[in-house]
Amino acid sequence: MRKIILLSTLAILLISATQAQIKPDYDKSRVKKTTPAPAPAPAPVNKTTGTESTPALVYNLTAVRVKIKTGSDNKEFPSQVAAFIGLRNQAKNQPFSFNQFSLTNEMRINSDTEIGLDRNSNLVGETKLEAFQSSGLIFIIRYSPNLIFDAWKIENVTLVLEFRDQFGNLHPTLGSKTIVFNNAYGFLNNSYRFMECVTDGSFAPMTAVIKLG
Repeated sequence: MRKIILLSTLAILLISATQAQIKPDYDKSRVKKTTPAPAPAPAPVNKTTGTESTPALVYNLTAVRVKIKTGSDNKEFPSQVAAFIGLRNQAKNQPFSFNQFSLTNEMRINSDTEIGLDRNSNLVGETKLEAFQSSGLIFIIRYSPNLIFDAWKIENVTLVLEFRDQFGNLHPTLGSKTIVFNNAYGFLNNSYRFMECVTDGSFAPMTAVIKLG
């Protein structure tokens, strides 16, 4: 009986030793450690509401082009033409948003002349779309004849306005707004030097009046 118990014990010890030999011995120094990826930065939060904040889009007048149709009496060289655009109800001492000075080129009879206006960089006038929508727009042509007997006949004026947001994107409906003043008609001369074209807040043309200079 003792021999059987002794043999059983030796067998168990032999099996345990064999399993210990075939069990792989891992080198812990060779185990690659992984570092979890950093969490993404949180979205900007509006402190007052606790929700994500999106900057409000602000649209401004960024470009103005003007097409003037000359009738049966040309604008001669070197008579001068200046053009201005601004708010309809702006104060007299407030600068215009865009302008163009001293256009001396000839504008031939029965022809269309297209010019671009420059933004007033020295005294920047109001350019926000909401300001024009609240006030309406005024466009002014000033004629300075080279000779007192010179005259210039205007038959039509067209404006093309461009509105963009602070990121440079065009307004979805007013990105390129064309305004046609079919009532911009008449003679400018040494006495009546100004033509004023006015729109309402939706940029619909209203009046075009020739005034004394």
